[in-house]
Order: sequence, then C-alpha cells, then structure tokens
Amino acid sequence: MKLSRFVVLALLVLGCSAAFAQSYSFGFLSYDGSIQYCDYETFTVAAPFAAGTHVLTSCGLPLNGVTVGLKTFIPGTTGQPVTGTVYALADSTFDAQYIGVSGLNMDWVTRLVPMKSLNSRFGWSFYLTFGGGSDYLGNWGFLTTTLHSTSNSTKTSYGAALAKVAEHKK
Repeated sequence: MKLSRFVVLALLVLGCSAAFAQSYSFGFLSYDGSIQYCDYETFTVAAPFAAGTHVLTSCGLPLNGVTVGLKTFIPGTTGQPVTGTVYALADSTFDAQYIGVSGLNMDWVTRLVPMKSLNSRFGWSFYLTFGGGSDYLGNWGFLTTTLHSTSNSTKTSYGAALAKVAEHKK
C-alpha cells in the first residue's frame, strides 16, 4: 500500500513539474525591424533553467546550435540593448557552423516576449568571445513569432559578427 502511494505521489510531482515548463519559438528581427534573419530559436524554460536549439538549418547550414542557460537580470544601467529579466544562454552556433571546435563562444541573451511594435524593447542580443578574454556585443534586435519559413532572408543574426571574426583572424 505504501509503495503505490509513493508511485502516485511521484507521478503527480513529475506531472506538475512538467506542466510548469513552457516552450518558445522566436524569429529574429534586426534592431531597426527591417530584416528578418533566417535563423531562429526554440527552447523550453523550466525556471530558472532554459535549454533548446538555435536553428541554423533554416539558413542552409548542416547543423543547429545547442543552447543552455539560466534566468538572470541585466540592469538597465548597463547600457546594453537587452535588459531586465532575461535568459542568458551558452550557444554552440559557431561550433555547429564549423562542424568542430571553432574557439569562438557565443553568449545569447533572450527575453520571452515578442515585439508588439518598433517601440517595443529589444528582445535578443548576443556576445562573442574569441577563446576567452572580453565579450563583444555582436548583434541585437527584436523577437518575432514569425519563423524563417515565411521569411525571404538568407542573412543570419550573427553573420556580420562572423565576418568581422574572419577579418580579425587575417
């Protein structure tokens, strides 16, 4: 009798905890809203944790990036484009693009609210590191619920930063 109570209680706890996890999928618009990038993010949040995919195959790349991170708060006084309650995620996009260890690290910052208008707060940004050392702001913009399948863009949200990295390595 005690074992069956334990099993019922365990199933109830697992079911309730799964019910609190939420999944999101957001496309990326440029900081001025003029470009819908071909990559997008899908992730599940079970606060304070988040994990998911930076979808790159929508841009014709062979692999997607993996993201994992935590809920945090970035004060507005930092002057960063994305502030407030956010999820800070480690992102393997560069390794996925190079199909190996690239030495480039991407730190993704995302909110959970898509833009309502161009007066909305920015919803995403990323920072990159060249093998340790300082982080550099790579790009930022608005979140949208429209994913690449309805976009005509072939540009990635991190493309300009990647071009600067290639130029820097020369």
